[in-house]
Amino acid sequence: MEIFSMNQVLGIDCSPKIEKAVSELIGDNGKIKFEWFQDGIVLDGYQMVILEIGDSEAQTVQQIRKLRYACNFRNIPIVLIHGQKEHIPMQPYMIAGATELLSLYDPPAACKQILSGYLIPSREPLAEEFEYLDPFIKNTSHILQTMASIDAQFKEVYFSNAIRMFGDVSGIMGLSGNAEGTLVVTFFWDLAKTIVSKMMGMPEDQVDAELIHDGVSEIINMISGSTKREFVGKPYHFEITLPSVVVGPGHQIGHLQDTAVAVLIFQVANQCFALHVCIKPKKNRAIDRASV
Repeated sequence: MEIFSMNQVLGIDCSPKIEKAVSELIGDNGKIKFEWFQDGIVLDGYQMVILEIGDSEAQTVQQIRKLRYACNFRNIPIVLIHGQKEHIPMQPYMIAGATELLSLYDPPAACKQILSGYLIPSREPLAEEFEYLDPFIKNTSHILQTMASIDAQFKEVYFSNAIRMFGDVSGIMGLSGNAEGTLVVTFFWDLAKTIVSKMMGMPEDQVDAELIHDGVSEIINMISGSTKREFVGKPYHFEITLPSVVVGPGHQIGHLQDTAVAVLIFQVANQCFALHVCIKPKKNRAIDRASV
């Protein structure tokens, strides 16, 4: 079975030497296109992006942030590659949104295995998973329509174990009770500003960081509260805590161990935001322990 058979890979700013190496690593299992970086790049249809690290760390970090924005919260790995013998620190690039850092001096077999792993498609949600995801989807769209007269259309969902948020500002709600977990809504700054300005009924140029902080906190509070009522008497019924807000690219959110996070992507005009749902009924945890 060929994992890569229908995968489209985009190589950006790759020198001839890197192009040759990447083409050999992908082989006949995928189709790779090489082009130069440009603002407003569109990543629709691509399953992975490979970017050669440039001479300027600051420039590469900026490119990664723009690429991550262009991903629209979709699960697209951004793999960095370089041809230098010396060690390159990963942290600045990981914070900006990169997924992996490879070198031409790494063993080719290991690099090929890494790329293969990143191109394995995310699993589709099960029918029983949509039973608890559907209320979150419905209420997220309803809250934004009611609070801000904004049409937020649900686009897709995938499951992730990542703790990094690729947005600029996140509202976080802890869940406890019959079910426990976390609920996180994540926006890029521009969309958060637009939504909050409509919530407040004021021009965007008058919306400051404090108002965005309060607005995102209120959004996650209302999504949680309205969805909570739909789960009364069901295994996923939960209680909510006070919301909190985290600001800054590359921030991390802790979730329940051994529980996948459903990433729900919503589109507002030509921008997107994500709702991360990590929830597990406590009785299932008891059953899991009893079966060990």
